[in-house]
Amino acid sequence: MSRRARDPLELVSLRQLRYFNAVIRADSFGKAASECSISQPALSEQIAAFESALGLRLFDRVGRRAIPTQQALQLHRRITATMGDLQAALRAASDRSAAVSGTVRIGLVQSYGSCWVAPVVRAAQARWPDLSISMSRRTVSALAEGVARGDLDFAVTFDASDRPDMDVQPCFAEPYVAVRSGRRRRPMALAELAGEPLALLPPEYAMRRRIDSLFAAQGLRPQVRFESDAQEDLVHAARHRGMTAVVNAATALSLDVRGAVAIDDPTLARTACLIRSLNRYHTHAAVCLWNAMHAAADGLAARIKAGLPG
Repeated sequence: MSRRARDPLELVSLRQLRYFNAVIRADSFGKAASECSISQPALSEQIAAFESALGLRLFDRVGRRAIPTQQALQLHRRITATMGDLQAALRAASDRSAAVSGTVRIGLVQSYGSCWVAPVVRAAQARWPDLSISMSRRTVSALAEGVARGDLDFAVTFDASDRPDMDVQPCFAEPYVAVRSGRRRRPMALAELAGEPLALLPPEYAMRRRIDSLFAAQGLRPQVRFESDAQEDLVHAARHRGMTAVVNAATALSLDVRGAVAIDDPTLARTACLIRSLNRYHTHAAVCLWNAMHAAADGLAARIKAGLPG
């Protein structure tokens, strides 16, 4: 009679799983040992025991680097998700209070601050006096990195790419709009826009790169007269210096722009998103604020649509 195969959970420990994940992230036994606050020989011994228990080679040692095998990468993806679920279950079991309290750290792009995030934050703190909220304005890429590292509980961003470690919730689509002096009731064609004296974001911004690529694709030479990384500066140039500014619709709403018109190109738009990690525990307060932010998105989308002519 054959012996029953031992359960793998009897052969490995949570500590070994933690060390394994650390080596994957650090790409080095030495850096992983420092991160885990143990000596490198002790970490190496635990990884060797983990490999022995599984009967797998998980890393190729190349100089000071630890190169994960394909099997190690697959195992890492599954372990990371499972550890996140376990962490959430344990913390939820110990959290007997339904009170919304503690600190929630929100990251955001600047254009969603006053029209979306700030009203939700004010309402949340009025409803839950024990709740503290930290808001941090960052670039799109920095927001994703902050969420992944755990620096932020969640972020309010746009055009977020799908990642296996991230919960991405699209909320609404918003067009880029042209802001100019005088009233206009119809969208502006790209060729018309190219003929205007323009106020645009600098070339390092995704919005500007998209606009430039469309101009180039149609053989248009835009007349860029002013650049600023603050969209309120662009609107000021449109209002007081006779230029046409291109901003996203939420910014136009935030700055109380009257008469902004959509640009007649469906690709000049972006999708507002909420993002959070799938691998980290989310407190009751963070979940409540995430839900409130999601609920407010519908109202903001309706206000954007109502503010555009046609």
